[in-house]
Amino acid sequence: MRLCMNVYVPLSVLSCVVTAWGADEQPARIESSGMVLEGAWLFPDAVSRVPCVVIAGGTMSHTRDGALSGVGAAGAQRDALRRLARRLAEGGYASLRWDKRGRGISPPGPQPVTNEMEADDLAAAVKTARSHPRISAVIVAGESAGGYFACLAAANGVQADGYIFLGALASPSLAMFRHNYGRLKEWADRSPENRAWAERNALESLAVGSAYERMFEAAARGEKEYVIEFAGRRFTRFLGRIRTEMERPPLELFKHVRAPAMILQGERDLNVPPGDAELIGQALRSAGNRDVTVIIITGADHSFQYAAESEDDRIRDRFGFTSFYRLYSPRLYESTLSWLRERFPSPAPTVKPAEPPRPGIIAWNGIQVIEDVTDPAVNPGVATLEGRIGPLMKGEGSQAHFIEMPPGLYLHEHPHSTESIIYTVRGRWVLCSSGRRHLMKPGTLYWFRKNEPTGYEVPFDEAPYLLIFKGDRSEMSDEQFWEYLQGLAGRLVQDQAGGERFLLAQLPPEHPARAFARQVNPEWERKLPTTRPAS
Repeated sequence: MRLCMNVYVPLSVLSCVVTAWGADEQPARIESSGMVLEGAWLFPDAVSRVPCVVIAGGTMSHTRDGALSGVGAAGAQRDALRRLARRLAEGGYASLRWDKRGRGISPPGPQPVTNEMEADDLAAAVKTARSHPRISAVIVAGESAGGYFACLAAANGVQADGYIFLGALASPSLAMFRHNYGRLKEWADRSPENRAWAERNALESLAVGSAYERMFEAAARGEKEYVIEFAGRRFTRFLGRIRTEMERPPLELFKHVRAPAMILQGERDLNVPPGDAELIGQALRSAGNRDVTVIIITGADHSFQYAAESEDDRIRDRFGFTSFYRLYSPRLYESTLSWLRERFPSPAPTVKPAEPPRPGIIAWNGIQVIEDVTDPAVNPGVATLEGRIGPLMKGEGSQAHFIEMPPGLYLHEHPHSTESIIYTVRGRWVLCSSGRRHLMKPGTLYWFRKNEPTGYEVPFDEAPYLLIFKGDRSEMSDEQFWEYLQGLAGRLVQDQAGGERFLLAQLPPEHPARAFARQVNPEWERKLPTTRPAS
């Protein structure tokens, strides 16, 4: 709290955001292979013709918004494509996106859906955009497998004026399955606890991790489907997409992309093997493309949301779909708009970004609801030496954030540039101010004035969870604050290396904090942690 309390902690929530955020979208109809896909246009406020980004979702984007169907409440929260469309409009660019076959309100058509069908749908979307009187140029943004569809469309003669590849695959599909499902199996094999979690939350993915090599052997033999028998269950996997990707490897198809291209990948991508962005860049340049930009976004996952620090948490997030609750990196939008402005300038004025709702927030009219502020999946934070810190809620003139302080914590008295009201949700801890210490318990509420020094000590086993309320709101966005916390974590490590103490055990036995700890919890003195567990 020593540094984090000196800034306002925001949350990207607007009143009535669920109903109003996409209110200016216009319906789009895309005719493809004898069927009509339902979608949405989003235009900036401009009279002149503007460039348009055709957004092709990958395997995690079933609907025009980027939602993933069939994985429960967590999947329903994903809105990566809608967020991208909104940021493009604010930057002066139009966009076109659609519900995939059999998803949203688009009709199903022939089943199962193949890569070729998805490429045909993308080609139809490009042609639809080119025919629109308000559009001056067409850029394809292929998310994940959408990059493969874009390459297939280009190979079939439907070229865009520019390409943006977002976490696109370059490695052979077998390597991608190993990176995804093989990783899950290896993780599950490390401990009974890991296996129990995987069987409870990702049984089919674990089954694929145990059988993907045999699946590829079956695909190579020309089989149409493969049945996996695992843990008393049967899972049928259609092999058409795998056969296509074996016959037409992803990396080879990039030679058909002849227009300016930008490739982005998250540093902590657990869906596409790391380094694939660089492979795509090399393939494009080798094919003669001289306008290629490669950007790796630090700390981001496949969806360009901030990934957890520990591998265990990243795997649980990936296969439990709780990663969808995490904040998006602003670098995705900044990099995309910067690249577009250099190559496809738009005459439309830019507007200040309207922050979309943070996943996990229920909002309607002037109401915002968080059902459980202590749920780390819904309310993720950044691990620092001071504790796990993250945003919660931001109103019109107030806001709240949380801090979960670790057992054994010691933070000396230090001032804060703004006043706060702080409520203890769970756990016990010690407040120190002007040398006076007070035991804080669940239900305790306290206030401190601006620039009043306060210190925080935790001589207990349970990590206390605090809510911090501010009577003012910051203009800092969620993503900006998230980046601030990442920097804070590094600065605190440097402070520790410079001699600052963050644990009660690092203090002399006669220190007042240690003496008070003995009074409120005599057993704790004998088991003070001397190191902080790895995050």
